[in-house]
Amino acid sequence: MYLAKKTTESDSSKHKPLVLIVDDEPNNLHVLVEGLLTDYDIRVSTSGEQALAFVESTRPDLILLDIMMPGMDGYEVCKTLKSRQSTKGIPVIFVSALTTEDSEEYGFELGAIDYIHKPYKLALVRARVRTHITSQGMLDRLIEKNFDLHDKLLEIEALALELSKREEELKLLSSKQKLFYQALTGTADGVVITDSLGSIIAVNPSFCRITGFTETEALNTQLHELKQNNQLGVSFSDVWQHANKAGYWSGELVTRRKNGELYPELLTLSMVKSEQDTKVHFIAVFSDISSLKITQERIDYLTWHDELTALPNRNGFLKQLEQQLQNCSLNNNYAYIYIIDIDSFRSINDGLGLLAGDKVLKELAKRIHNKLGKKDVIARLGSDGFSALSSVEKGVGRLRTQEIAEHKAQKLLSAINEPFIIDGQKISITISIGTYIFPREDKWESAIETIRNCEAACYKAKEKGGNRVTFFDNSFGEQAKRRFEIEQDLRKAISQNEFTLYVQSQFNSQQILKGGEVLLRWIHPQKGFISPAEFIPIAEESDIIYDLDCWVLKNALSLIKKLDKRHAALSISVNISGRHFHEPRFLSLLKTQLDSYKIQPNQLTIEIIEGTLLNNIESAIEAVQLLKNLGVRVSIDDFGTGYSSLTYLKQLPIQELKIDRSFVFDAPKDNNDKLIIDMIVSLGNLFQLDVVAEGVENQSHFDLLQEYPQVILQGYHLHKPEPASEWLKKINN
Repeated sequence: MYLAKKTTESDSSKHKPLVLIVDDEPNNLHVLVEGLLTDYDIRVSTSGEQALAFVESTRPDLILLDIMMPGMDGYEVCKTLKSRQSTKGIPVIFVSALTTEDSEEYGFELGAIDYIHKPYKLALVRARVRTHITSQGMLDRLIEKNFDLHDKLLEIEALALELSKREEELKLLSSKQKLFYQALTGTADGVVITDSLGSIIAVNPSFCRITGFTETEALNTQLHELKQNNQLGVSFSDVWQHANKAGYWSGELVTRRKNGELYPELLTLSMVKSEQDTKVHFIAVFSDISSLKITQERIDYLTWHDELTALPNRNGFLKQLEQQLQNCSLNNNYAYIYIIDIDSFRSINDGLGLLAGDKVLKELAKRIHNKLGKKDVIARLGSDGFSALSSVEKGVGRLRTQEIAEHKAQKLLSAINEPFIIDGQKISITISIGTYIFPREDKWESAIETIRNCEAACYKAKEKGGNRVTFFDNSFGEQAKRRFEIEQDLRKAISQNEFTLYVQSQFNSQQILKGGEVLLRWIHPQKGFISPAEFIPIAEESDIIYDLDCWVLKNALSLIKKLDKRHAALSISVNISGRHFHEPRFLSLLKTQLDSYKIQPNQLTIEIIEGTLLNNIESAIEAVQLLKNLGVRVSIDDFGTGYSSLTYLKQLPIQELKIDRSFVFDAPKDNNDKLIIDMIVSLGNLFQLDVVAEGVENQSHFDLLQEYPQVILQGYHLHKPEPASEWLKKINN
């Protein structure tokens, strides 16, 4: 047990509702604590036993309770809480990855008030917690007010009995009656006082405002005539009977205003007896919770639906997929799902803006809906990812199911390839579709596992270039698992010093050293050497790439700083991700580091891939100009593989072109590649740019490039990459 926040004197003066989070997973606790800490006083228990020990001494306003925990699970904790008189009134919300109706029904039977499904959407978590805290607080306030009125009524009756004996107490009674009247008329909650038979003898102004009945209309009317409940399961007769027997009832009713409109209300009804036990009254205090209900309905909708497209969201899709998995298992028939992802959706948001991106997503949702069957379940899983669930008739085999799924997916590809008209502009997009047929013969899978396998197929379709359909293969699962492991390991690799900087030298045609390119190498303590071709794309798709870029940049600058003064003309090249080339934070870091290391800026060359420039040429020009102002050289890497426009070569203040290794590799025997090299070298001469040729792997490459004496050469034939420390030793000696 630990505190999620240190309490200071100023904090304690501001009362916040107390929320107890019970979960054994540190990641889940971190998400919930960070999301709720601003508005609530948070306490954390990591087991059911700890939670029960905590509530014995401290009563929380709400408990967020995980179901799957070692030892005592959430169901058992809830059952124990509801069996104790002192804790049964604490509201409990289950947080769980379980989405089956049976698990939810069981939780509600135990006394839970709500379910929050994993993975969390913090906006919905905060909204649900706020709603239930508000609802519980309102009910507590009504109960407190009811008891307060109960006490005041007893005081008045007791004082009235002594009126004839004590004149001073008569004055006191008058004062308290006045106070009681002010409380009764000033409260926003409706208040009704009845006699023992339920005939109304007093109402306050809020009663009239909420119900629409005037005081005259209400007086001497039976309370049950105005409080006829309009929801199944509870009748006001039962409420009245319970209050007569137990002396108290509280809960939610749906009643009708004078104009016939139904509205939900929280009601507390309590019996008041005089000291002599001869007179009995009832006090009803109620509050209109219509707005609270609207908020709750909105929250419930957003729990299962995507706001932009109105399609089911990931939670809603998982629930229906779980049911379909069970149906297939029981009925021995097949079904399949698609994961549909837009290829290069980021470029749409970057180039046209988020509003245009949203319009593309809505139009895409319509096309998917139009092309797939009416019985298919279509959902938006998040960002630019969609899914669809389809079933086939009983008796249709797996092979035929695959043919049907392939045919429908190809029709969908064709439909999406038609241009989108967004704000009068034609936009062409492609999609990748991963397809997964279930059930598998070898094992039963959960909905989450099924989606994960289909996502692996979709990722494989993207790897192959996109705009295609790929069916799941068993090998994808292992690839997806390794990909996940590498992403997790990347997040700690920098802090654990697992990366090493290597350098590959660059020479002129006379094999005189002109500089070098720094390369990143990762030696994993368990997995051994992991190729940059494997881990860099994974880092590119997450925020990890920024940390990698920063690490490489700082170490490259440190390397330049250690160069002997004899090598002041050497240039060290550093590749940076296209994602960060346009980011002010990276450019700002570069300026800060240059100032810190106090090196000549022209010794640093920033390499950017040609395709990066084309995503947003205007911001590219601005960024390259900033680098030029800093004195840093800029090189276009893999030149010739992208658009290679003369327009941007003319506009960009760059210093170098780098011929892609694919052209150099076949140039000795392929005249087309040789012509491309001729063209790039000519462009370099035309724009007065340095030209570097990568991929000089053997003597034939070296001999061919001797035709271009101005071209700088790089490749294994001239120098194999080596650790930066060893490279530095050799050239400084």
